[in-house]
Amino acid sequence: MEVNFLSMKKVLFLIGGRSGEHEISLISGKHVLKALDRKKFEAIIVIIQKNGVMTLANEADLQKLPDNPKEVRTPAGETISIRPFSFKDQKPCILTEGKSYPFDLAFPILHGPGGEDGTIQGLFEFANVPVVGCGVKSSAICMDKAMTKILCKEAELPIVPFLQLYRGEKTPELAWDFPVFVKPAHLGSSLGVSKVKTQAALEKALAEAFALDTKIMIEPAIDGREIEIAVFGSRDKLTASPAGEIKCKTEFYSYDAKYVDLDAAELIYPAPLEPKKLQELQEISKAIFKTLDCNGMARIDFFYTKKGEFLLNEVNTIPGFTPISMYPKLMSLAGMSYPELITGLIESSSKD
Repeated sequence: MEVNFLSMKKVLFLIGGRSGEHEISLISGKHVLKALDRKKFEAIIVIIQKNGVMTLANEADLQKLPDNPKEVRTPAGETISIRPFSFKDQKPCILTEGKSYPFDLAFPILHGPGGEDGTIQGLFEFANVPVVGCGVKSSAICMDKAMTKILCKEAELPIVPFLQLYRGEKTPELAWDFPVFVKPAHLGSSLGVSKVKTQAALEKALAEAFALDTKIMIEPAIDGREIEIAVFGSRDKLTASPAGEIKCKTEFYSYDAKYVDLDAAELIYPAPLEPKKLQELQEISKAIFKTLDCNGMARIDFFYTKKGEFLLNEVNTIPGFTPISMYPKLMSLAGMSYPELITGLIESSSKD
């Protein structure tokens, strides 16, 4: 089949970033690019280094990266700048010393602050450049786990109860018995999360979380199953996947359990749920997606209690796309292969 290069969409992929999830972003980006339909899309790849410098990436170097984040070394590249605005009938473009690379839309694969929180989305939305995934408002809300739950509770959707605490405030008296979880409000991949079993350990966990964030959350440890749902689409046409389940062999689903020690957790997909309970969970997931004004994609994490209740844990607007990530696995159960998923996400953002 002959490829018409003039009709191909030029997609700017942004990966890496300054957050603690930098290496996970690189691995996600590597696998998204593997699945990209090269008959429809041309990739321009920018790595945001840990110091914030943006570099033009060589895809061959990216594909050589291992899938263990502790072994990942960020590829170097030519320093670039982004001109997001159209200028004299020219498209937005990436600029190097000797060349410009025009693009049609942006696909941020940036986990955590500085990429998943609405900042990158705001840059492109202000310049009227299409962006894959959630916009500024929903990205910012979902990045703040406390704000996510406040809005969902107001909408009468079931949540894991919580306390929020800002740096410098006095630790409140807990409404629950130990164990509890302490977590930064604005981080993902379980960074800074501690399972706390005593009052003495609580203060240490708070200090560790506050070293990473200005606001933290304290939540009761829920005795239940960890269940996840992938949601794809927009308000008027949503697909909620079958459920996935995480069975941890460690205290909780930590960063190492997610990405380093592959024997620390068992991923089950589809999760064994009665059809009526699955339908209930899918409807709750769609309601959360709409309440938070999400678009494109989100992975929504729940606890399924012994009483048969689904309680919202958190929402991820740029879920992982690594080989062990649940979002693409669940969407495949919903009938979308990895390449079809990437194509669908890109096409859902396009403005012709």
